[in-house]
Amino acid sequence: MMISISIIIPVYNVEAYVKRCIESVMMQEQATAKVECIIVDDCGQDRSMDIVQQLISDYDGPISFSILQHEKNRGISAARNSGLKEAAGDYVLFVDSDDYLMPGSIQYFLDHLKLYPEVDMLMGNAYRGKDVLIHHIDNPRLILDRGDLFRQMLIHHINAYAWAKLIRRDVLEKNQIKFEEGLLYEDILWAYQLFSCLSTILLLPMVVYNYEYNPESIVATTFTKEKADRVISSYTISANLLLDTPPDGALYKQNLAVDYLLYICGFLMRGVDIMSRCEVSDEVSHSLQRAKFRLLFRSLRYGRPLVSCLVLLQCHPFGILQRFRFFRQNYYKLERGIGKLAHLTDFLHNKNRV
Repeated sequence: MMISISIIIPVYNVEAYVKRCIESVMMQEQATAKVECIIVDDCGQDRSMDIVQQLISDYDGPISFSILQHEKNRGISAARNSGLKEAAGDYVLFVDSDDYLMPGSIQYFLDHLKLYPEVDMLMGNAYRGKDVLIHHIDNPRLILDRGDLFRQMLIHHINAYAWAKLIRRDVLEKNQIKFEEGLLYEDILWAYQLFSCLSTILLLPMVVYNYEYNPESIVATTFTKEKADRVISSYTISANLLLDTPPDGALYKQNLAVDYLLYICGFLMRGVDIMSRCEVSDEVSHSLQRAKFRLLFRSLRYGRPLVSCLVLLQCHPFGILQRFRFFRQNYYKLERGIGKLAHLTDFLHNKNRV
């Protein structure tokens, strides 16, 4: 039976980029699979959808294109969820409309699916811009251990972006994995939920995707108070949801407590960084403070004092360190060092629970 693939593309105010994106999908028409492309119109104010409709009307090829119309702008998370709800493919591929697929990407995935038909997800390399690799996958690598797979995501060896990944649709549906609507950096929480459910992943060295920096995107624009509030709120909500859903230690062989705590700590630190440079509302500031204390108490409960010290660096009065460029530039080195030291005490902890 021929494999089917659903490509989901949310479209919102990407007039300068969308033609290249849609054409990159059309160039995949030699793929030996049934391919559908679901384009979600998220009610932008430019000519993006006019361009899309013209491209589709002129196209005469094997890929099936459809347009799903939102009644109002709901954001990329809602657009991806809408596309996923309509998807009929065995596998799903998310593509952002200001990015594009590299030639032969779909067939490359399919060739490796023939070799590994039971894999839950395949992930390829990606460029940022023209030639800067986001991933550094040198050779095909199959990960079968669920604990190792999940940990690789927690320590950022496997990125959390939704794109450049071909995902078995029934994994998403069975585990009810969706994007949290209303958040910026929505991939953080989504990837955590997805990777906690995956059993196998195949990492592939070919560059399959080009991530294009879009200076008009909401995550790239200059910080205003409103923007800072929204970004920090997104980090805070994600951190609280992650704290509400610790990984089920029974599923994993190694102790993931340190990596789980540091995964949350890193995102909260980004919020502290923004707050040290921008004015934010009292409500947002207090919400971030509560999330930091939740993480502090959780790390103490897990018996991880070194991680607790790192969390304390985000709290008053130590948070003032964030104002110094040297500290900001070296924070992740400090985080990695504390992570390695904290793992030295893993033998003291029950490895069957987080």
